[in-house]
Amino acid sequence: MVDSKSKILIVEDDLSSQQYYSIIFDEKYEIYIAPTVAGAKQILKEHEFKVAIVDISLPGGESGIDLIKYMFQEYPQKPVAIAVTAHAFTKSQVDAQKAGAVEFFSKPVMSGVLLATVDKYYKA
Repeated sequence: MVDSKSKILIVEDDLSSQQYYSIIFDEKYEIYIAPTVAGAKQILKEHEFKVAIVDISLPGGESGIDLIKYMFQEYPQKPVAIAVTAHAFTKSQVDAQKAGAVEFFSKPVMSGVLLATVDKYYKA
């Protein structure tokens, strides 16, 4: 039988957060993790995603906001962007939503909330 798990792109540079996401999603979803915007762009060229969880603060000169804008412009069948950040400023939330994010969470995000949110967009 072919494994037909749905794919999630996770853009996160923090190793403990990457492990946390792996624990939450590994049984139900096929996850692809990129620590930078450049890495995420490469993965997006190779795979299609319905959901992307994007950290706002990333190394490498481009932010998660930049990536969300890129996905919104470059991929007509774009992944739904769920923005997460440890910096829970109103400006970050407004910027993420203007870029195209459909959800915004401050870290730490409860695993049940995050899983339910991703499930919601896969059922939509």
